[in-house]
Amino acid sequence: MTRSVRISAIILLAAATGAAQAYPARAAPAFYQRVYQYEIEDSTYGNLGTYTNIVMHDGDRVEVRTVVNAVVRILGIPFFRESAQRLEQWQNGRLVAFRSNTDDNGTKIDVTGKAQGDHFVIDAPTGVITAPARVHPSNPWAAQNFSTDTMMSTKTGEVVKVKVTDCGEKTVTFNGKAMRLHQYFIDGTKHQVVWLNDKGVVVAFQTPEHGAAINFVLKDAPHAPPMQQAFE
Repeated sequence: MTRSVRISAIILLAAATGAAQAYPARAAPAFYQRVYQYEIEDSTYGNLGTYTNIVMHDGDRVEVRTVVNAVVRILGIPFFRESAQRLEQWQNGRLVAFRSNTDDNGTKIDVTGKAQGDHFVIDAPTGVITAPARVHPSNPWAAQNFSTDTMMSTKTGEVVKVKVTDCGEKTVTFNGKAMRLHQYFIDGTKHQVVWLNDKGVVVAFQTPEHGAAINFVLKDAPHAPPMQQAFE
């Protein structure tokens, strides 16, 4: 290579490097995934199975996949089974699509939903339901789910008005150990309770079914208290 060619190559390389520094490549949207597995506990039948939320963040988009596997056993014999696979898609904090397939002890329940203009249209077993855009599924995967007055059952697609009460931090006793958790009450057709830690992670949530307390407790976390304590 001649001297002049070497000098030209150095100049071109320097120019390219300078351009890269002046116009850095745009960072790719932040992507990360979190898996939250909860043990399903019944006050009468004990541990029923697992409820898992797989939450994927990609910039301003969030996708939540839920897998439910529950079995009620009496004297060790399976008496009732429920399994489900659900998908939530969010864009800029708004629910834009939903799909749920549930096997309720042999009964199939399919629900789909999609954002359309200022509404969210749900195709449920009972028919087509037009809900407001602010409707949120009844899956408490994050605190943002509580910023609404309208919720959709993730199982049936039923839409109900709810009142969400931010109770602030409470000292809750789990198996003799006191914990400071942020507590929310969600009142609609049911009275549900959700507890989050100081990092915004849902540690436990609770819902009544047929007069019994069903607790969903984050794996490796202490057990949820009885229903009557949660109401205090």
